[in-house]
Amino acid sequence: MDLREELFKSRDLKYRDFHKKLVPNIDESKIIGVRVPTVRKIAKKAFLANAQNRCEYYEEIEAFGFCAAMKKCGAAEHKRDIEKFVFLIDNWGTCDTCTAAMKFIGESKGEYFDFICSFIGRGEYPTRFAIVALMDYYLDDEYIDRVLKIYSEIKSDKYYINMALAWALSMAFIKHKGKVMPILESRTLNADVQNKTIQKICDSYRVSKETKSKIKEYKIR
Repeated sequence: MDLREELFKSRDLKYRDFHKKLVPNIDESKIIGVRVPTVRKIAKKAFLANAQNRCEYYEEIEAFGFCAAMKKCGAAEHKRDIEKFVFLIDNWGTCDTCTAAMKFIGESKGEYFDFICSFIGRGEYPTRFAIVALMDYYLDDEYIDRVLKIYSEIKSDKYYINMALAWALSMAFIKHKGKVMPILESRTLNADVQNKTIQKICDSYRVSKETKSKIKEYKIR
């Protein structure tokens, strides 16, 4: 099986033209134009066929992430795959979609926690990967205090790091309002993260009108 050939067979130029607007930092010539469910199906075929992946196109990197998520192996091999994947990431879409597919992280949280945290500070997308992975798999009673401490200590001027932090903190707020509220009250996050977190919380249907009204007081103006 030729992975690239299969991806090009499923190309949708209208979808490519739409999707390139969502990942404006990616060179259009590197986007084939394949919808995520189709990439996932092709990745599964490639995984079963042990097909070569040159990881040059947007969808090839996405397919690599999906193949890593599908693999049944030990933690050491999973970590090698993650290490390679993390430094291939060059956009938020690939990061978030593939990270959410790596369910094995949630099945062995203790094995991966420190490893995931090790990517913080190693670049915009490695840091985003860590933020999103912690959000996807570690917003539980056992890890929430550690995760919130880590989030609070990340200081960056990178857009995709700050937007990931706001997203993650808003999700943490829904699950652990009493732990996130003091962070917002303290106004120790940078203004972009603070205000975007509040906006995302206010956009949620899972938060009461009273709470939304209260947290708006903590916007940094």
